[in-house]
Amino acid sequence: MKKYWKFTSILAVIVLSIGTFYVNSAMSATQYPDFVINKKSGNAEEIKSLVLEGGYHEGNSMNYTNNHLKITHDGSDYRNGSSLLDLVIGRPAPMIQELQDEYRNFMRGKGQNLDSFFENNKILAYADVKYKIGSSTSRDFKFAISILDKEDGNATSFTIKVPDSSVVEYIYVEDVQVFDNELKIITHNYTSENEKYFNEKHIYTLDISTGAIKNNETIFSIPDQNDKHIDARLIKTNLKKANENLIFLINQSEIIHHEESDMEGEASRELISYNLKTNEQKTIEFPESLKEHQISFCDGLTIYFSKLSEQNLIVTTYSIVDNQIKEFTTPISNKESNTEPAIIVVKDGKLYVTTQLTNLTTKASIAVFDEKTGETLYEGEVERKNSPKDMEEFELYIYEMSVK
Repeated sequence: MKKYWKFTSILAVIVLSIGTFYVNSAMSATQYPDFVINKKSGNAEEIKSLVLEGGYHEGNSMNYTNNHLKITHDGSDYRNGSSLLDLVIGRPAPMIQELQDEYRNFMRGKGQNLDSFFENNKILAYADVKYKIGSSTSRDFKFAISILDKEDGNATSFTIKVPDSSVVEYIYVEDVQVFDNELKIITHNYTSENEKYFNEKHIYTLDISTGAIKNNETIFSIPDQNDKHIDARLIKTNLKKANENLIFLINQSEIIHHEESDMEGEASRELISYNLKTNEQKTIEFPESLKEHQISFCDGLTIYFSKLSEQNLIVTTYSIVDNQIKEFTTPISNKESNTEPAIIVVKDGKLYVTTQLTNLTTKASIAVFDEKTGETLYEGEVERKNSPKDMEEFELYIYEMSVK
């Protein structure tokens, strides 16, 4: 009888806790403002499939406590008002949510890092890195691989040891691509050997038929240096499209040592193209006119630059095949506050662009262009809805954009 009382008591506590959670959520949900995307021109249908993810906070910029929210053409939805399960495991990005809805069994137990997935009309592939904590010599890094054949519904999952992992301090997946029955896993590795440390970019090639790693190629190996800061960054690509060419941005700057602190000197940068099929690597000589532009996105053989100019955001596409340049321009509400690079997504021949900041003095700008004709299909702004006259400082920072 006692054990039933214990069970009943535990159950009552759980029910009470969940009830309290939802009551508190309902009471606190109204404290956060709504945000909307207001149309300035064009066809509002163009943003029906657009989803923005952002963080909101009130007060000065030193307040780093963000309330995460999603913004669509219907309005805003705060994560803080989600279910208990959403708060515990986190709300996935829209693309991950779509995969979970369509391939529930395959997605079970998978992480939510978009960079770990590859999808086309035939397969859905996943690659992540697992390791043991507390090992004195090695963390036993292993790739966790899962591949779903969409045609017959069969899924294969296995783990395989990361080659040369004895020198790896940490490793994470930056991209996954599939070509000709080969899975390409692009990683960032931080390695140490003979008390020297290196930041490296690797490409591991796995034969899908045998499940064996055929090749481990180091694209870059950048040593840690006291007098220089060198960084290699993989430019973001379309997650639902095979990308034969990878584009890396190499930033290099001198470290200037002062008595009180160190600072970075003038930086130089270069673009490196790497072909996953031919393994060819070459430097991209892009025009001098684009040297000061931010590099935001890459879609195959086209690189997307962005720059603020007076009251406009200019997006420039540059073809690495024929050096052709095309410009797209959209107005922004306040140049001084929009200093972050634009977020760019390309889908179905359309170019989606958004700036990242909405606050008391500026509004995040959104534009949709026809990439072929250059026509502006839509222009709008992210605004706080029903703003009070005595509104305190606030900031909405958009960190992700997706198009379903």
